[in-house]
Amino acid sequence: MMTSHTGTNIRYKKYSCKPISGAGRPLISRSTRAYGKQRGMTLIIGLILLVMLTVIGLIGFRNTTLSERMMGNAVDRSAAFQSSENSGKEALQVIESGTFNPGGTTGHYGTPFTRGGSTAFWTQGLGSAITDCTTSTTTFSWQNCSAAVSTKYVAANNVQIKNYAQYAIELISKVNASAPFIYTYRVTTRSTGGSGDAEVVLQTIYTRSGP
Repeated sequence: MMTSHTGTNIRYKKYSCKPISGAGRPLISRSTRAYGKQRGMTLIIGLILLVMLTVIGLIGFRNTTLSERMMGNAVDRSAAFQSSENSGKEALQVIESGTFNPGGTTGHYGTPFTRGGSTAFWTQGLGSAITDCTTSTTTFSWQNCSAAVSTKYVAANNVQIKNYAQYAIELISKVNASAPFIYTYRVTTRSTGGSGDAEVVLQTIYTRSGP
């Protein structure tokens, strides 16, 4: 708009002003918004990594615990094997010393068990409590029908055996019409290691000559 004044020849221009859109509000640049998004993504990625590390740690702890248990079981079973083997040596000493006494000593038998050659006959834990061991046809009763070693075996790794190892001696046969006779024995031994749960049963056939 233009206004004129006579005599002075002065001209004025009048401009109209319009309000600026968004006036009164803080302006946020695009770079600021992008920075906020980056911080959010960093937090999410950090949380994901934290969860992954936690899971990996738990798996590693579980594997370590399982390995320790397996190692402990292996050591216990090894101790049970050594104890059972040592029990067999003591049983052979009984035979060699002439103190094998079937009918008079528990664990000494002058005739073999009907199922003595079966693994299942000897490996059913302690077995049931019975009074007549010679008639046992299902499972052997280690708690009533076996002889125990004189001392507990101490394994090479110092594992203390929980229970005394046990053994049973059977006279399988006596050959020849006159002396020297050939005697054949079956010796079965059992031990349960340091825990009392690692059952190991060993069996050997032993032959000797004698009067």
